[in-house]
Amino acid sequence: MDWEFFWQEKLNQKRRKPKNWDNEADEFSKRSKQDEYQENLFSKMRISKEDTIIDLGCGEGSITIPLAKKTKYVTAVDSSTRMLEILNEKCEKENINNVKTIKKELEEASLEEVGEHDIVLLSRSINGIFPIKDTLKNINKISKKYVYMTLFGPENWKFENDFYESIGKKTNDFAPYSYIFNILIDMGIYPNIENLEINSNRKYKTIQDAMENGKWQLNTLTEEEKKELYNYLDKKLKKNSEGMLENPDDKADWVLIWWKKSN
Repeated sequence: MDWEFFWQEKLNQKRRKPKNWDNEADEFSKRSKQDEYQENLFSKMRISKEDTIIDLGCGEGSITIPLAKKTKYVTAVDSSTRMLEILNEKCEKENINNVKTIKKELEEASLEEVGEHDIVLLSRSINGIFPIKDTLKNINKISKKYVYMTLFGPENWKFENDFYESIGKKTNDFAPYSYIFNILIDMGIYPNIENLEINSNRKYKTIQDAMENGKWQLNTLTEEEKKELYNYLDKKLKKNSEGMLENPDDKADWVLIWWKKSN
């Protein structure tokens, strides 16, 4: 089976106008830590104070900065200028001087350009990568000890898919994480897989706040569909004891794939 072909077919079916992460960066930064993802990820990683890490697709640094406090240094790679600006601002504010930022698409990061690192991390950043096999080969070369990556789990889009089904609109999900597992097996890499078990629901201040969360991609909806989305959220979201809106089906689902580098 050519698993890369099927991975790319899923991406071709899903192709939309790409997000402008420079425009999204500030809002993304505000909502970057809404659940126990960070704690659960770190509990699975084998890291020490002497390790060097490369964080590919680092975004605004919600994972990069706490990693820098636990390790020797972190190389942070992202394609968005604004994301890296926010990361650098956070580092300066917290007096962190062991983070180096590089503006680059993560699939273009090669051993020759970024050098070896003890640990390679792709946190919530690989689902949309088209040249997946070459990217996996690159990150395996960069790593000296471990590679960690997180991808969407099967329940990640449950709340969204229920809405699209209610209006009779077809959805195109990303390729399941099992495709990467099979690509790695074909490459002679035998990874570990586990669910990060996120239990916290996503929370919103208002219905409009829930709509403007990037997951709905409002630019792909008609005005009538936006009205239907508003009504759907108004019906499904309930106030919790803190006055925030939430739904038990609206939570992140992340799968961790990791392996120990073998020479």
